[in-house]
Amino acid sequence: MKQLLSPKTARHARLFRLANSLAGQRGVPESDGERLSWVNSHIKRAQDMELSREEEALRERMMPLEVGDNAVVTNNQATHGNLFHFREYPMYPGEYVPAGHNTLSSLRDELRSDLTAQSLKEAWMRVSGGMYFKSVDDYYASVDGLDQEQLGEIVSALLPDLRKYEAQALVTKVLESLSKPADTPSRQLSRTITADAVGLDNAPGHYTNFLEWMGRMTETKAFKTEHALFEFSRRKFNREDVRVMFENYNLMSKATLYADSADSYSHFYTVLRDFSRKVAGEDTRHQIGVRIDPAEVDPETGIAVGHGRADGQKYIFTALIRENRDHNGSVTLLGKPLSVAFNDKSWLMEMVLMPFDEAKLDFHDFDVNIISEGKAMPSLANEIAAFACRMAVANAITKLLPLTRIPLKKSGLLSVDRRREPGQFPGYVDGKKNKRKFAKR
Repeated sequence: MKQLLSPKTARHARLFRLANSLAGQRGVPESDGERLSWVNSHIKRAQDMELSREEEALRERMMPLEVGDNAVVTNNQATHGNLFHFREYPMYPGEYVPAGHNTLSSLRDELRSDLTAQSLKEAWMRVSGGMYFKSVDDYYASVDGLDQEQLGEIVSALLPDLRKYEAQALVTKVLESLSKPADTPSRQLSRTITADAVGLDNAPGHYTNFLEWMGRMTETKAFKTEHALFEFSRRKFNREDVRVMFENYNLMSKATLYADSADSYSHFYTVLRDFSRKVAGEDTRHQIGVRIDPAEVDPETGIAVGHGRADGQKYIFTALIRENRDHNGSVTLLGKPLSVAFNDKSWLMEMVLMPFDEAKLDFHDFDVNIISEGKAMPSLANEIAAFACRMAVANAITKLLPLTRIPLKKSGLLSVDRRREPGQFPGYVDGKKNKRKFAKR
């Protein structure tokens, strides 16, 4: 143990002396082992901070400070919830993409140089009044008494930062891009700026790389903090989260707080650490696929059947749906038109027709009859019954046209919030789920 405790560095020695001088006070480590781990953790923290400071200093140079050329803000509010605005890829902080990968950024750079060439050409046509030449030599032949050297000298006189040979290279490059015909494939590409033009397709070189950066980026401390702040501002926290944040904040010593707020950022991470772990997966819901089953349609009648229920046993509906080629289909509930069954409550009738809207169908193209199997009271004109009908209709549509399952599932018409308690129902002792004992009577 003595050998273990012999201090490695002066800092170790200082911390050991401190621990010894504070001995006997509350909360100060007593045994040698505890003291050792306490000293080591302090030193580890100091090293970590040092490292991260160096790392930030290195990364600061790589941080893009201006808005990218093609960064268009698609959102009319400037939210900090979206780190993808105003950014060039590969993205801060310090995403490294090996050179020579034909990734999104290299493709976009080619595209950008083509766009620049295009605008150069337009400017030249404006200034020169439509003078066109097929090659660089062609140009020098058409202007009297000017050669490459002279043009280079003129340009280097205009731009004193450029050396002579750089100015000549610039002139040559500009002349080359002016003489390049407008219909080369890459020019056509630059005129079509679409997702594929920028490499956002499934070609293994582009999109997967893009996803990989995104994946790496979401692992960074900066992104986690940013995301936690965003979700916090959208009130995603509960009481317990706030209690934990408060604790995290109070656990920070003055020195820690001071050191962490030096970059006006890390203290957020320290406080929101647990919260950010909680909300980490919340924005991936849009990536979850939807299961698509084969159609279940009765071959003779062309009828598909969907099932919907709400409030335990109270409302159970079955919807029968079939195509109506005459475009005069109707929706009936227990044989009555919706207006009668729902007592002219338009918002309930709309609820039942909502699945057709979501699936981009016209309800006139279908005949729907909804029958009730539940033990409900005579009136069905309430939200819960309408919800059950809606679910039955949505399920029936998916059985008839399987692809509509995608919009219907995404809009939540095929799912129930299972946290809702069943309402009052007289057949049960507690009005909810305990059935009466059967007694002979």
